[in-house]
Amino acid sequence: MYKGTNKTALFSQKLIGDAMLRLLENTPFAEISVSDLCKEADVSRQTFYSLFGSKENVIAYTIRNSCCFVPEDNDRGCRSASFNLFCRHYSTFIVEHRHLLELLVRNGMMHFLYDAQYSSFMECEHFFRDVTGDSRVYLVDFIAGGMNGIAKNYVLTGCRADEEYLAKLMYRLFGGLYFTHSFSD
Repeated sequence: MYKGTNKTALFSQKLIGDAMLRLLENTPFAEISVSDLCKEADVSRQTFYSLFGSKENVIAYTIRNSCCFVPEDNDRGCRSASFNLFCRHYSTFIVEHRHLLELLVRNGMMHFLYDAQYSSFMECEHFFRDVTGDSRVYLVDFIAGGMNGIAKNYVLTGCRADEEYLAKLMYRLFGGLYFTHSFSD
């Protein structure tokens, strides 16, 4: 997948990503051909293959650039001391990206979101910065997997939950509160 700085290439990547999302509105991912995608984006097959190489890479790019929760380097929400704030930010993220999440769930592609989340959390130098080595790998995997599961189930339950409910749910789950107390909702 292209990761350079050429403005024309970056623009073409965006065109292709946007075209993929438009096509996903009415066509399952498996039925979208490279030809259909190129036609929708108004780019050549050569451009497509030089920028992405595969349809899967288009989804990965689109999520990473449009629908990936990336903690800000200076955001207190990505520091372990304020995990409650992180949960609030992620619940807002889920609700705001509901439509794309619905497309991912409908097409069985939530694993792309997990991959993007895992990478963004690992790359954020402030995200649980005191945890290192294998412990950090397991922690980030656990959080990315859990957040991905919550986003998926938000969609599967009809996107009924509001941001506050999701934030409290995440904080309770990741804090282990469901294992030590009985809560009624």
